[in-house]
Amino acid sequence: MNNVRRPDNAPMRTRPWVGLPTALVLLGLLGPGLAAGQDTGGWKVHPYLQDRWYLQLAAYWPKVETTARLDSTTLGRGTELNFEDDLGLKDREVLGAILASVRLGERWKIEFEYFALNREATLPVNKNIQWGNTVFPINTTVTSSFDSDVYRLSAGYAFVKDDRREFGATLGVHVTDFKTSLAAGGLATEGSDALAPLPTIGVYGAYAVSPRWLLTGRLDYFTLDYDDYDGSLTNVNAAVEYRFTRNFGVGVGYRYVKYDVDLTKSSWTGNANYTFSGPTLFVSGSF
Repeated sequence: MNNVRRPDNAPMRTRPWVGLPTALVLLGLLGPGLAAGQDTGGWKVHPYLQDRWYLQLAAYWPKVETTARLDSTTLGRGTELNFEDDLGLKDREVLGAILASVRLGERWKIEFEYFALNREATLPVNKNIQWGNTVFPINTTVTSSFDSDVYRLSAGYAFVKDDRREFGATLGVHVTDFKTSLAAGGLATEGSDALAPLPTIGVYGAYAVSPRWLLTGRLDYFTLDYDDYDGSLTNVNAAVEYRFTRNFGVGVGYRYVKYDVDLTKSSWTGNANYTFSGPTLFVSGSF
């Protein structure tokens, strides 16, 4: 529950393209220095590049910015809302995430990922809000929620693959289940629910600085205008991983995810614009 309003003259801004290059430069500079003089641990190739199964459990701490609109067939276009600024939802949250992959032969790889964000707040609103078929007058105390479950499934093929590096392309799909609700005493509860599947194409890479240290990166992007959806998706992440044993490791990374989707479904006609950007800490294992 978050009842603190951000000052109107200090709106939240995400700046992913500042944080991402900085993270990549730091990883590039830090990795070789840390690798110098490290014991090989009895293996000559980083396990990530040769093991079939890989599992990662992460704590993701993103800065979140959410804008959305729910239109009405009777009242017309709804109010464009920033859920953090206008409704008081937290703009920072620690999320659990799981990633798993399996190699199919030497060059093919299937990867799955899941994380979720669920937030709720109660706050007097500072303007009239039309959300779907309900109008919430100024100064009404509104309880709002915005929940999302994010799934990613992709298949990748490595065009470059040896004992030190891997580089390939992917085809996949990001599926996000958005759920929102606005409610106030004496007024109807107005909710919306939409499942947004967005196909993606991307590139990925990995470089083993040593048998213990690994740098990884990924970029996915797609834009789609089809049937009930018109939107785009960008997913970028970079990480450095250290193996303290042959099969287990720890790592740190940075991730940026942005959705912008226009919906014309019976359960949600309007727009959802959703941005995550921030650091991750993870433990990993491969076999």
